[in-house]
Amino acid sequence: MNTESKTAPAAIFYITKNGCELAGRVADLFPAAEAIKFNSALFAKKWAETGKIICIMATGIAVRAMSSLLEDKKTDPAVVLLDEKGDFVISLLSGHIGGANALAKKIADGIGARPVITTASDVQGKVALDMWAEAMGLYVEDFELLKKMSARIVNNKDIKVKVEGLSNNIKLPAGLVRVKTVREADMIISHRIYKKDVLYLRPKVLCTGIGCNRGTTEKEIADVIGSVFERVGLSMRSISTLASIDLKKDEKGLVAFARDNGLEIEFYGKDELNRTAEEHNIKGSAAVQAATGAVAVAEPAALLAAKRISGKFSVIIPKEKKGNVTLAITQAELAL
Repeated sequence: MNTESKTAPAAIFYITKNGCELAGRVADLFPAAEAIKFNSALFAKKWAETGKIICIMATGIAVRAMSSLLEDKKTDPAVVLLDEKGDFVISLLSGHIGGANALAKKIADGIGARPVITTASDVQGKVALDMWAEAMGLYVEDFELLKKMSARIVNNKDIKVKVEGLSNNIKLPAGLVRVKTVREADMIISHRIYKKDVLYLRPKVLCTGIGCNRGTTEKEIADVIGSVFERVGLSMRSISTLASIDLKKDEKGLVAFARDNGLEIEFYGKDELNRTAEEHNIKGSAAVQAATGAVAVAEPAALLAAKRISGKFSVIIPKEKKGNVTLAITQAELAL
């Protein structure tokens, strides 16, 4: 969702006495929601803090209040509008990505109102590509292209899709037609990079095992990972997790790289890494074992991370060392 970084509770703005009473009913539907008498300064403040804004007022007032605050559909909060009698709940802004459509339906169900949804895909009962991608955990590389693909579905035109990294059993929604080759595709769901200029959705299927010397900088880690991914034609947007030995929990460069790229790190003990290395006949290093107690770190860590995602996985890069960094890349097959 576009508002994940905005963690403040829902803000409910009202103007009249009747609006205040309705705001109280709506607030009961959301933990810690705030009912606030409307003024433009507070509205702007909450716009920056919360992912959910609920307006009980005339449409014109709400539109004028938010007109100068609009930035991007990926970051703007969901905005819904209610009349003060509570008869209608209108999804006003960020219906799909921001979740305003779902928010309007939740409020309508909670207070016995009628939700008003105007997005074309919802009105026609067709798949909303942005919502489907989010539900599938797919990273959208280009929202402008996504809008064009969504328009094709609304206009009853199929989208040809090349799928990689997901189970062959995955069922695509109506309007998406699976094809076998990249050449045929209008949209590609893959962890791989291709030169074709189409919409890419990135599945989170890659696990990157990392070993590094103590004190390795974030920049060196980023440079090594970036160069290897580029060389083998993989998208870093498809990284599901990083993985390493538990001795690296306080490795500043590694922790910083994960934080700055929105990635989690899974840490494993030496015994688990050694068992995995033995199971998969991984050639160890005497130097690594002397330093960590594990015969290898990067490849067994990447394998363990992939196993947590799926029972079906493969090794793309078993081990590659550059400078102070050793990495391995595995791919899990998702059955979404």
